Amino acid sequence: MSLAVGGGAARTALLIASIGVMVGACSGDSGTHQAGEGQNGTPAAKICDGSLDSSAVTSLQRLSGVETFKELTGTNEAGAPYKFSLRWAVEHLYDDYARRGACVVYKVGQNRPFVDIRFSASKSHPARGADPNDRTVEFPVGVFSQVGPDGADLFFRCTTAAPSSGESGEGADYVKAEMYAPKAAMRGNFQVRDRLVILNSVARAFAKAAGCAAQAQLPTRISEANRKTG
Repeated sequence: MSLAVGGGAARTALLIASIGVMVGACSGDSGTHQAGEGQNGTPAAKICDGSLDSSAVTSLQRLSGVETFKELTGTNEAGAPYKFSLRWAVEHLYDDYARRGACVVYKVGQNRPFVDIRFSASKSHPARGADPNDRTVEFPVGVFSQVGPDGADLFFRCTTAAPSSGESGEGADYVKAEMYAPKAAMRGNFQVRDRLVILNSVARAFAKAAGCAAQAQLPTRISEANRKTG
């Protein structure tokens, strides 16, 4: 399902809404749903396990209008840490949705996540130019990437082996990076490109951690879109 054009966004939006409620409920104690890093937040370059490069930092600051952010600390009900770890994301690539590594970023003082990035193994990817949806913008990044009203999707080559306890140990040839970042919450004049710049940066760091950077061939700079259909 595509976060960029709706699909999986409904599930992610529901999860984000529930997280927002938990943050608000726990803001006055030391429970497992605290937004950490102090009163003033954390610089953009240090969030998401330090996976944002300078271009992604600029894009996030431009989209949000702020320079510092927060991530949750503690663990969710599935036992997964709220604070993003590249190692956890790689090791739990085949896990259920709630146990995959997620970079969930908040603006300081807000309970609703601003950006949510997750990774999952994929045996296939959409074909470029095949989606007739008129709200998406495709980019020549990875084997497939697009940005839409609710966020962005990026598929890249990264051969991984599934754990023997699940998926019959078959593995997959691709990784899907998905970002829930609704356009309505974004600022600036580069909302489409900026969201992919952020997702690509975190995906590049993931590929390096997974040992498939050469295979993924994700760029350090985002070029112009392939097509804009709306």
